[in-house]
Amino acid sequence: MAFFLQYAWLIPALPLLGCALITFTPLRRSKAASGWATIALMLAATLLAVGLLAATAQGLALRDGQLVTLETAGHGEAAPAEGEASAEHAEGEAAPTEGEAAFAFPEPNVVQRFAWAPTGTSVFEMGVYIDTPVAAMLAMVTLTSTCIHLFSLGYMAANPRQSRFFSFISLFTAAMLLMTLADNLLLFFMAWEVMGLCSYLLIGFLFERPQAYRAAVKAFITTRIGDVLMLLGLVYLYAQAGSLAFGTGEGEIFNPAFLERIGSEAGYLGMSHATGIALLLFAGTVGKSAQFPLHVWLPDAMEGPTPVSALIHAATMVSAGVFLVARTYPVLEADTGTALFVVACIGAFTALFAATIAVAQYDIKRILAYSTLSQLGFMVAALGIGGWVAGMFHLLTHAFFKALLFLGSGSVIHGMEATPKIEALHHKDEYAAQQTAQDIRNMGGLRTRMPWTFWTYTLGYLALAGVVPFAGFWSKDEILADAFTHGRWVVFGVLVVAAFLTAFYMTRQWRLVFFGEFRGEQPVVFKNPEATHHGHHGHDAHHDDHGHDAHHSNNGPHWHEDPSMIAPLVVLASFAVTAGFFNLPFAIPGGHWLSGIWGQEAAPFNLVVAGISLLVAFGGIAAGWAFYGGAFARSSDTDPLDRQAPALFRLLNEKYRIDELYQASFGRLTVILALAWAWIDRAILDGIINGIGRLTLFFGQLNFIIDDTLLNDGPDAVAGGTMATGKRTRRLQTGKAQDYIVYVFGGAVILALVYLYVIR
Repeated sequence: MAFFLQYAWLIPALPLLGCALITFTPLRRSKAASGWATIALMLAATLLAVGLLAATAQGLALRDGQLVTLETAGHGEAAPAEGEASAEHAEGEAAPTEGEAAFAFPEPNVVQRFAWAPTGTSVFEMGVYIDTPVAAMLAMVTLTSTCIHLFSLGYMAANPRQSRFFSFISLFTAAMLLMTLADNLLLFFMAWEVMGLCSYLLIGFLFERPQAYRAAVKAFITTRIGDVLMLLGLVYLYAQAGSLAFGTGEGEIFNPAFLERIGSEAGYLGMSHATGIALLLFAGTVGKSAQFPLHVWLPDAMEGPTPVSALIHAATMVSAGVFLVARTYPVLEADTGTALFVVACIGAFTALFAATIAVAQYDIKRILAYSTLSQLGFMVAALGIGGWVAGMFHLLTHAFFKALLFLGSGSVIHGMEATPKIEALHHKDEYAAQQTAQDIRNMGGLRTRMPWTFWTYTLGYLALAGVVPFAGFWSKDEILADAFTHGRWVVFGVLVVAAFLTAFYMTRQWRLVFFGEFRGEQPVVFKNPEATHHGHHGHDAHHDDHGHDAHHSNNGPHWHEDPSMIAPLVVLASFAVTAGFFNLPFAIPGGHWLSGIWGQEAAPFNLVVAGISLLVAFGGIAAGWAFYGGAFARSSDTDPLDRQAPALFRLLNEKYRIDELYQASFGRLTVILALAWAWIDRAILDGIINGIGRLTLFFGQLNFIIDDTLLNDGPDAVAGGTMATGKRTRRLQTGKAQDYIVYVFGGAVILALVYLYVIR
């Protein structure tokens, strides 16, 4: 076990090595070799991560290179379960404040640091800080990323840039793993920014499409807004603490005395230092985890290949934002509750807001994207109401079943693109063909054509809908139980409605994709707004999501399911079923296992909340099945909700027109500012710079004249005169005595005359 603790730094190093091998060696010339190399390295990283989780779960730690066992309470012990809640949680009594259930930052199992940069009187150190939440995150990220790598081997097989794709996703995974292991917020932020770069590269991977590169730029710029505010938060925190290192010791940012001081001292705008720092750090989460109002980039991220969608929405980028809140939770708790209140409000609003939009979408991937937005809202809201365990638990379970759903949607799209109508459309406009393949109105009856995809997708759907005993039920129920127990009735009500809508829109999607008659023979064709300029991209078969080959249908049946794509679906489906058992809310062996190893108190099991949760899930499923049981006999039929409330449906389908609002306000303001700056640049700055240039030229010419006339010609003339005088003077030296007598006599005469006529 000491090996896993000692060499945990290899977990991000292995996928980074995969990126380096593909980028800098001839390995990139072979698509198969580059794919299998990165998969092998990810498998090795997964084994290390699982071993590390097992070691930390046993309480093993490294101290001065020696293996020891931590004495921290909670390792292997069940947290309070049903009936064990304290008296203040009883019905009818006042809800506790955040401070009453204070979060205890876990004791580290491994801390490895090295001197990185001098800071004057001290040295800034970098390294890894491993505790049980970090170990759990590492296991989740490596497992899901390995499945995504394996899925990509088949999905991207025909793409000529497959090696580059594997290089990018390996770097993406390495950055997420390094961020998780970081021992301080600066290293955390550096890895965070590498993920931002990777998201740009991968969302815009199919850069031939205007939609793809615009989506990449949109994601990059939108997330930078939150990142700039987060960086200000890091500066603010460093100014107060003189450190960014995780830990509760002296000079570390979670030191109790330091937290008490920043929570009590007033800072800017009447807020305490803790509130200001916490809100600035949370702005990074709002951007990275796409919370309202910076949510607009995440649905557009669907322009990237489907494995990218799975990686962003499940294992890496959006999970990073929630993990930031969880990792810096003591700072959020240090104030009077303002920061956590803001976190809870934004999370709950985003959960409901995104769920309503998902109800009216037709793109199979965008439905899942808005589902991710909603589920991230659940996690953020849970952290905001003090449910740290519930938020982290849902982060872990959601990663498995959301990765499963995205990869399952990729399998469906892969099959749809091989159908005759869409394949014929592909030759005219590949982007229109892919968007048509992703429209759930064009599907139907796929459960018999793609049985592996159907059954694994169904397990992911039931987990997301919150059906017992699937993983999503246990983690989502724990969030609701936290809200109920802490008396956060508004948050509880909003999340209940969001949970109902989740079950509803996922049933709508599941029903239209897998049941009824296949409608792809007469599909609703996507109208590409770029077709007039870019409508012939389809002549290159490699421009689409996974390099769809125009002759794909000749290689086998249209609905062939690739084994390299099915295997990761099966693995992820197993976790969609079982991941919830890692934190069962019962006082049984293994019950509350995660909260136990994390050393945190979990919400007690509440039979009323569990009943409400199941009622909501089954109610949403029933409503979805009832509404769409006989809907879309043809792909061109009108959606039942559209028939009953067309104005509302259109508003939801157009995403509340938030993008248009931003374009009309911030976008237009940006254009105006850009035009103003261009005028200033031309009329003022150019004039100043050109004037300085002309003035410099004048002084240069003047200096040339002075240099040429006085410094060059003048000394040259003096030198020439001296030489001429010398030549004439030396003629007086004849060497004849009589000449010298004449010179002496002449001189005496001259001196006499001077004396007689001048001096006297």
